[in-house]
Amino acid sequence: MSNAISIIRLYQRASRSPFTGDTSTILLLANLVRTDQNLALQFDRYIYLHRDAVGRWLGISLSNQLIDELNDRQGKYRRGIAMVETLYKLREEIAMFLVHFSDEFETVFGVDAEGWIEAAYLRWRMILLDAE
Repeated sequence: MSNAISIIRLYQRASRSPFTGDTSTILLLANLVRTDQNLALQFDRYIYLHRDAVGRWLGISLSNQLIDELNDRQGKYRRGIAMVETLYKLREEIAMFLVHFSDEFETVFGVDAEGWIEAAYLRWRMILLDAE
């Protein structure tokens, strides 16, 4: 399905996130709603991946609804292990969302969304095991 929606955003103004050097985001999760022949985004439940000017991961931000659902006291902005734990827990939802934007996703990561989530799952699992 072709989408006019972009999950990649370059900031036009300074970001309000606490991440130093935050210049762009990639939407990893949001609510998708079908309207006629198109998809539309709703932002009740979202995860943004915050990146610097060269694409390094700075952290993620979550919607209030996801913060309430997770109920893990990690807050809105997460980096390091807290970020990895969150992405690992929500990997299936992230995969189902990103498959709709696989072409755009591949332009950034060099692999389609399905391949990326498979590789990321293995890496996140190793990071979490090493952190124990």
